[in-house]
Amino acid sequence: MAALMLGPAAGADDTYPTKPIRLIVPLSPGGVTDMVARLLAQGMTRDWGQQVVVENVAGAGGTLGAEAGARAAADGYTLLMGTVSSNAINASLYKNLRYDNIRDFAPISLVAIGPNMLVVNPSLPVHTVAELIALLRANPDKYSYGSTGVGTSVHLLAERFKTLTGTSMTHVPYKGSGPMTLDLTAGHVQLSFDNMPTALAQVKAGKLRALAVTSPERWPTLPDVPTVAETIPGFVGISWQGLFAPKGVPEPILEKISAEVRKILAEPAIKERFLELGTQAVGNTRAEFAAFVATETARWAEMVKLSGAQVN
Repeated sequence: MAALMLGPAAGADDTYPTKPIRLIVPLSPGGVTDMVARLLAQGMTRDWGQQVVVENVAGAGGTLGAEAGARAAADGYTLLMGTVSSNAINASLYKNLRYDNIRDFAPISLVAIGPNMLVVNPSLPVHTVAELIALLRANPDKYSYGSTGVGTSVHLLAERFKTLTGTSMTHVPYKGSGPMTLDLTAGHVQLSFDNMPTALAQVKAGKLRALAVTSPERWPTLPDVPTVAETIPGFVGISWQGLFAPKGVPEPILEKISAEVRKILAEPAIKERFLELGTQAVGNTRAEFAAFVATETARWAEMVKLSGAQVN
């Protein structure tokens, strides 16, 4: 501990970690962010011989957990598994956000990325994005789309779709993917830009029809499902998870964590498990991840503005 107290020059990178590490997940247990965090925590615990303990601090669209991560001691023993919502979208969505997603964090590595999936209830007479656009244009406001809440990627992607295609439909926000999926499969809402892991399970069960994914290229495990961008050029939106530390953690510790994360995410078994979850292991440098977060913050700010969404 003495080396840590003396700072990076005293060889903190050699002694770290000397005690358990807290890994905050700003969402409830059971979702893809939670599962990704636990897989990473298992690898770090295995390699370092110190427990990495996942703690779910859910609520307020991920802001509670992110704030807890930002306010933690800058010693490397509290980390945050940030998401596209907590560390990009919320910066423009929340009027009174109590943390700055750029200034208050030290980006460590992008952990995983995954697209959203445009899915429809099978009763809807469409099988392609072009057919959906034609149906919506011919029937303004007849159909509704479900989202997992105001300001989520599921909501914002649908609003961008409406803007770019000149279509109109009713937004029905739900408190999470569970109730939204129930209504979507029952036909109470007709479509959604749902998160890939949730949507994929329903597609495989035959309860929903997949029209497209929102990644720049076709998803590796779904080569027959086109991208939205093949019909609407430039239409891209990905969900992601990334590891952050509070601002001020010594550089050698940040570098050690970043190297460890990249090592774990390069393991074939981890890559395979992530794909099974509907996401893709990444692992990049701190500088690359910082640039990614800045780009994503600007991209989603534009979508928030188009949607008119705002949370006090």
